[in-house]
Amino acid sequence: MTRHFPCPCLDQRVNVPPMRRSMVFALLAALVVPLRAQAQISVQLTMERDALMLFESIPVVANVHNFSGRTVELADDNQTSWLNFLVSDEAGATISPVGKRLAFDPVKIAPGRTVNFTIDLLPHYDLRQHGTFIVRGVVNGDGAHALSSPIKFSIIGGREVWKQTVGLRVAAGDTNEDYRTYALISRRAEHSEVLYASVQDDPHKLVYGMIPLGEAISVGDPTVMLDNEGHLHVLFRSGPRSHSYAEVDPDAKVVKRAVYSDILSVPQLVAEVDGTVVVRGGEQTYPRFERVMTDQELKPPPPPPEKPPKKKWWWPFGPNKAQPATNASASSATATNRPPDNTWTGS
Repeated sequence: MTRHFPCPCLDQRVNVPPMRRSMVFALLAALVVPLRAQAQISVQLTMERDALMLFESIPVVANVHNFSGRTVELADDNQTSWLNFLVSDEAGATISPVGKRLAFDPVKIAPGRTVNFTIDLLPHYDLRQHGTFIVRGVVNGDGAHALSSPIKFSIIGGREVWKQTVGLRVAAGDTNEDYRTYALISRRAEHSEVLYASVQDDPHKLVYGMIPLGEAISVGDPTVMLDNEGHLHVLFRSGPRSHSYAEVDPDAKVVKRAVYSDILSVPQLVAEVDGTVVVRGGEQTYPRFERVMTDQELKPPPPPPEKPPKKKWWWPFGPNKAQPATNASASSATATNRPPDNTWTGS
């Protein structure tokens, strides 16, 4: 047998004291406001590529949108940043932050507007091993809280093509020797090979960077030279008739990029007598040289004066044309050309 228990809230009116009633309303407001605030801000993460080389930069774009009807102001406090990330491996283990804490300038987002931020995760999180990882963005500030959907990326390895260690030039009065280990690494992309330059300091176990140099055609090995400043120079075939060139300094910064065509001649790396390395031959197609105009081109001579117009002759036959016959000659010609008279006179 089913037993029913009376419910006071349904069967009879309960009188709540005013003070307790205000406490209930405050509790309900505290529960409702966070739900409303969560709908004011949204954050979405995007990545250009989901497969990256070990020690390559890991750029993530955070798109923060304001859905509310007021301007939202986001700013860091003394302990946390208004934009943070939750990074974990494929098994769910949290990847701990490293290096400096993330910090962003204060931002104001107008109603219905979106702001974008690009962050490199590599200096801020321990992502220095192969594997698959998951990242989510978190926004906190101005009473709002938002959590993005997770995105997945992988850190992979490649095939080492070339490697060499070089000593850097020692400054005057300095006895500490510094070395760099340069390496060229090839990674198989969807339809081509991508060539990377790695810069490391093996004695101090430092990695300065992994720099993508561009797509390469697997026709011959790239040409590599080191100059007297310890800069890396790489020339490789990037197309059927094109060669790409890159110069990388010991801090893993790209000093110069160029593309050459081999239609007229084949570009080559050449070491000069002073220890510098230059590209000889070929036709540089990117960036194109800006030709400086000469003074003669900037200030061309005035055009020659125009020829005077031809004199108009109102006589229809012109000055050198034959004149028409006079009336007398015309009468003579008419008389001469007159047909013979058919009248016959006898003798």
